Order: sequence, then structure tokens, then C-alpha cells
Amino acid sequence: MNHRDVRRMTLSAILTAVAIAIHFAESLFALPVAIPGIKLGLSNIVSLVALYLLGPLVSFVILLLRVFMTSFLYGGFSALIFSLAGGILSIAAMTLVWKYRNKGFGIVSASVAGGVCHNIGQILVAAVVMRTKSIFYYLPVLIVTGVATGIITGIVAGIVIPRLRNVYCRDE
Repeated sequence: MNHRDVRRMTLSAILTAVAIAIHFAESLFALPVAIPGIKLGLSNIVSLVALYLLGPLVSFVILLLRVFMTSFLYGGFSALIFSLAGGILSIAAMTLVWKYRNKGFGIVSASVAGGVCHNIGQILVAAVVMRTKSIFYYLPVLIVTGVATGIITGIVAGIVIPRLRNVYCRDE
């Protein structure tokens, strides 16, 4: 195993641990808004960092590890299905935007797409679990919040990625 592989593996492990810690910390503090279920989605920063530094496969694996670990540690089965649906759609959307990064789509665009799709995934699961279509009336609010939180997490990821790239992703 060469130094580059060791760095990538180390960064992957650190990002997984950070994603779990951020997810847990964020669950301790509710946003001061009157809309239930709204979160900043700060662990999405980790997904973006992994995507832009390590690629789609590693970011997907980190997402799965975070979702399963946080669900088993303190979320339960319902948290698992909601997080998994939102996370998979989010990573898929971010990866699609990432593939077009040379065509003018940036990190913030990927983050917004991920935030919106995460909320769509959770609404789809809620509609199935609750056996009602009326939950879709909540979707416009979640789309707006997904855009807003996506912008915030995208900006933060845009600050973090170049710094980590200099440390962990340089070739020797």
C-alpha cells in the first residue's frame, strides 16, 4: 500500500467519524424555526468533502456508514429508513452535479441539489409510512429550506475542501 492509499483511507475514516459526530451534535440542537423537521444538514458538508476529494463511491460508503451507525446508536429503525432514503437521493443528486463540475456547476450547486433531494426522499418515505399523499403539501417548504441549507453547507464545504486537498490529497 502506498502513501496515497494510506492518506485516502485515513481521510475516509476521519470523514466517517466526523460525519457521525456532526450528525449526533446537530440532533442535540433544534433550529429556532417553527417548522418541524428542519435541520441544517451539517453532515452533508462531509458528504460534499468526500465527493470532491475522494469520489462518488467513497462518499456513498461514508454516507452508508454514517446512516447505519447513527441509526443503530441513537436513531432506531424509522431514523434509518428516513435517513437512508434522503441520503441516497442526496448523494445521487450531488454526484450528478459533480459530474458536470467542469461545465460550470460548483460545490454550492451540488449541495443545493443534495439538500433538496434529501428532503424529497424523506417526504417519499413519510408518504409511504403514513399512507397519505397529503404530506406532499409540506414539500414546497422543504424545497425552500433544502435550497437555503444547501447554500450554507455548500459554502462551508467550499472553504474546507481546498484546505483538506492541500493536506491529504497531494501526490508525493
